[in-house]
Amino acid sequence: MGSFSEDFISLEQNVRRLIQKNKVAEETLVETRKQLEELKEKSMRQEKEIEKLVEKNKILRIAGGSNEGGSREIKLKINEIVREVDKCIAQLNQ
Repeated sequence: MGSFSEDFISLEQNVRRLIQKNKVAEETLVETRKQLEELKEKSMRQEKEIEKLVEKNKILRIAGGSNEGGSREIKLKINEIVREVDKCIAQLNQ
């Protein structure tokens, strides 16, 4: 068996390696969290873009006069727009 000083040196080297591995792991964690936030923001932007495209698609289908319940869709869209206008008027009157 080694002497006390050899054991201490070995233990010290192991601690230093662990500290270095911990630093690397912390740096990796910080980078991963940053990437996660970027991906969340990208996802939110894409969701908003999808909502816009779905709305645009509805408008284009209505404007194109598709026969797939087109008159019903037109009435629903008009009602939706009227409700939005009513909300705006109510806010202006406050």
